[in-house]
Amino acid sequence: MNNPSTRRRFKVVARPKQRARRVRAFAAVAVVAVLGAVAFVTVRKLVSEFRMPLATAGDVDDAAVVEGPEPLRSLAQAAADTLPGTAGDKAEALKAKFPSISDIRVRRSWTEKSTTLTLIVRRAVAGAMRLGKPAGFLGDDGEVFAAPEGAFILTGPAVEVAGASAAELSALAREWPILSAGGAFPAQLTAMSYSSPENGWEAILADGTVVQWGRLEWTREKLSRLSEAVADAQAKEPGAFSADLRWFEDGKVLLKPAAAQVGKLR
Repeated sequence: MNNPSTRRRFKVVARPKQRARRVRAFAAVAVVAVLGAVAFVTVRKLVSEFRMPLATAGDVDDAAVVEGPEPLRSLAQAAADTLPGTAGDKAEALKAKFPSISDIRVRRSWTEKSTTLTLIVRRAVAGAMRLGKPAGFLGDDGEVFAAPEGAFILTGPAVEVAGASAAELSALAREWPILSAGGAFPAQLTAMSYSSPENGWEAILADGTVVQWGRLEWTREKLSRLSEAVADAQAKEPGAFSADLRWFEDGKVLLKPAAAQVGKLR
């Protein structure tokens, strides 16, 4: 029988490669744990500070700071202060309330406690009249919209839009920068109104000349030919004229001096 005291005791020692693998595995687990904790904290911060569209109706309303041109900014800020909901809710409500706002950019930085709403305002090309009464403004997209008093300061005349279709208004907005430019007509343009689908538009000049413009086509060519025709006619008989450009495509510009027969100038 062997003596227990004489038995050899063996100590198991891991090889260097095995130890290295164990160290790497432990380090990987530690890194994953740290990243998971950071991600958890970040998500909680995002949810609590930004309150994205996942927010429920019971959440606290967002505070909003409105940026944009006056007087629209002040009016929109006053409205935003009373509107409930998130910043996105407030932006949609402001766009519905103020037709002169085409869009709103919503921005919030990490350091701010409130959301910034930046107003994107429509571009107006002319004041609009409907049956002789102010009707807002004609936008560069051809839409007529309302705007607060003082929102736009325009130097050109207002346009009478009653009866004009969406296509006609879009064409007028497209051609208006040319029509309203200084020196475009033989005399200053003071009014532009829609007549009918058959007759198109009519322009009135500061010297009393009335121009039956017709369709909003060949704008530059019509202006050039009208100026030439009026200059020739005034050299013979000064005064105001009635001009008809409805048959311009046929090469005709018709002028009629006051109390005179229609004369055809080619």
